[in-house]
Amino acid sequence: MTINLLKYIFLLLILTGCTPRINITKLIRKTPDLQSLKFEARGIYPRPVINYFVKKIKTPDKISITSGIELYRVSYFTNDENNKQIPVSGLLAFPRNKRIKGVVSYQHGTNSERLNSPSKPSEDEGLGIAAVFAGGGYLCVVPDYIGFGISKEIHTYLHAETTANAVVDLLRIGSEICTTLTKKETNDLFLIGISQGGHATAAVHRYIEKNPVSGLHLVATSSIVGAYNLKEISIPYAIENKSVFYLGYLANAYCHIYKKNLNSVLLAPYDTVVPQLFDGNHTYEQIIAALPKAPESLYRKDILDDFSSGNHDWFTDKIGENQTFDWKPNALFRMYYGSKDKDVSPKDAINAYNRMKQLGGNVELIGLGELSHTQSAYAAIPKTRAFFDSLSIKKQE
Repeated sequence: MTINLLKYIFLLLILTGCTPRINITKLIRKTPDLQSLKFEARGIYPRPVINYFVKKIKTPDKISITSGIELYRVSYFTNDENNKQIPVSGLLAFPRNKRIKGVVSYQHGTNSERLNSPSKPSEDEGLGIAAVFAGGGYLCVVPDYIGFGISKEIHTYLHAETTANAVVDLLRIGSEICTTLTKKETNDLFLIGISQGGHATAAVHRYIEKNPVSGLHLVATSSIVGAYNLKEISIPYAIENKSVFYLGYLANAYCHIYKKNLNSVLLAPYDTVVPQLFDGNHTYEQIIAALPKAPESLYRKDILDDFSSGNHDWFTDKIGENQTFDWKPNALFRMYYGSKDKDVSPKDAINAYNRMKQLGGNVELIGLGELSHTQSAYAAIPKTRAFFDSLSIKKQE
């Protein structure tokens, strides 16, 4: 069969059954709190198309698809670092068969391009994640975060409070929609995040256990190759591995959030170059090409010395305030890691597990073997779907 014929068949599948089954206008009318929000259709994908797409992802374990999906971008408001309400966006993905097991919130990994936001939808962390979870029977919500999607702000990279705000405010919308669709007072909630999203997911899990979202019951979390102990493990590991992309991103975000001059962290000329690079309009490749190869040429010596010696400065102190490992999860918190990860240290998950366990937390640690950062993510996604499905089945029984 030729490639052109495959493309033709794929196009026919896309055009088949493209009538929406989720009446978003009717849903909004039934939920008054949603009437001030903006919903935009982002695609309708029948089950055969989703099956085809998921097989293309080539995860180590198979992922079963039970439904086609419908995608919508929702624009809503959240609080920024100044406690000011700002517009942000996220992706809502519905199973077309309307048989909903619960809500899955996916927190995406590090991204530098506003146009590559999940609600576009981006191929991997928009359509791909929606296919895996909405295609498996969950109402799937994927926040863009501050700085992506419709937001023109500086992205608050690895900032626990504003990230949790953006996620939880989208979850409240998802909760109301799910309650209307399922006619249940309380629906099951599952959290999943990868890399930066692992840090975000831990922050959200911690927040929700202190401030429950009406209509949702947190069942379990899957945090994949996440960064948790930022000050003692994550950032020193980035320095050791010369990960100047992450280091530049973090400095730009924290100097913006905490109202500090970039030259308090970065050397010239990068104190003026970095804000231009991390404006939401540059690719990873463009940013790397414009940054130095060594952290010693990017960060001030006193900042690097404070990381290695454990001394204090405003930057290391604020990084310490945004860590997400030193708390006790009550709902099941599962962490995945790969031993060959050069982006996030395997010690991050191990250290977080040990601390949470010491505090009496409901936590599990799963090593994926000798896998890289990206390989670990692809390996853990189908395991997470199976994990959530098993908990949903137990609940039904």
